[in-house]
Amino acid sequence: MEIILFLLAAIVIILCVFAGLSAQSPLFVCVAVTAMVTGLFSPLWHWMYGIVYASELVYLVGRTLPLVAFLGGWVMVLPAIVIFATLRRRLVDIGYLGMWGVAGIVFLFFWSIEGLGAQFGIWSYDNEVTALGVPVTLYLALLHTLCAVIVLRMMFEYWRVSVGTTLQIIPIIFGLQIFCYAVIGSPFYAMSLLTGASGLTAFGLICSILLILWGIHIAITSLLQIQFNTTNTAGMPIIDLAVLEELTRYQQPKPPHE
Repeated sequence: MEIILFLLAAIVIILCVFAGLSAQSPLFVCVAVTAMVTGLFSPLWHWMYGIVYASELVYLVGRTLPLVAFLGGWVMVLPAIVIFATLRRRLVDIGYLGMWGVAGIVFLFFWSIEGLGAQFGIWSYDNEVTALGVPVTLYLALLHTLCAVIVLRMMFEYWRVSVGTTLQIIPIIFGLQIFCYAVIGSPFYAMSLLTGASGLTAFGLICSILLILWGIHIAITSLLQIQFNTTNTAGMPIIDLAVLEELTRYQQPKPPHE
């Protein structure tokens, strides 16, 4: 398993390097490598959500940090990278509902990954079914989807900026992990770990799911709006010609001077 993930990680990094050289941007490599490093913090999320890795795996630190958590960290941002490379020039034409459809595809990807990992015995869950009969794999896939959509939004924001400005995305992704899994998911794991009462756990689960959906809505709305600005929130001008062409289509012609 570790060898396969190592080869896949190497292939992904190499592809990101080629994409970065072609686009003259370190964004792809920064996102992929940072996601792998954030995998080192996985024991905290595993404790919160009851994830248990198989004992026969190779561990980096004692029995708490499996090597696959580091080697497979790129999986968390792979949908964002693929979608960004595919839709960079046609995002405006997709629209709000279309982006929700894209988010649905990302959710199915993560749900499949969670299910396959459990099916092949790579990891398991203390409680496979949470309150209200919701599988824990579905809930975790929603959290992963929120992270991926926010990363996608940041990739559009930091596209075509200087190297120094692009590196700002590294601490942002670290903070994003804390925000999504520790803050957005807190109503659920706090009720399940601290109280154990089924009613309170169900209430926390509903609150967390609503927060996730609300976060996806905000990220999609912001993602669409950023394409109509001549400068992004990173403070640098957008020089993507495809975006400038879209801007000219939506700008009203100015009246001629008399």
